[in-house]
Amino acid sequence: MQENKTPQDIAAMPFEEALAELEKTVAKMENGGQTLDQLMEEFEKGKALTAHCRSKLEGLEKKILLLTRDNGAEGEWTDFDAGSSRSDSVPF
Repeated sequence: MQENKTPQDIAAMPFEEALAELEKTVAKMENGGQTLDQLMEEFEKGKALTAHCRSKLEGLEKKILLLTRDNGAEGEWTDFDAGSSRSDSVPF
């Protein structure tokens, strides 16, 4: 039985779980034996999982850059809010 993940299911996944699910999805596609429609479903799921993993990694990268920018010399560090509209971005 195929387990369909909704975008909300994927968004709630921790990084490690999403990565493991992505690896399973890729392996399933590589093994063949699926119809074109099934392959498209897996591809779409893989694309959503990839975007989720990338978003998690980018958020962590920004947080690390903020935390290490001044080595704590400017006072207390605060939690990084990925949804923040602040524009004090750090060039990558």
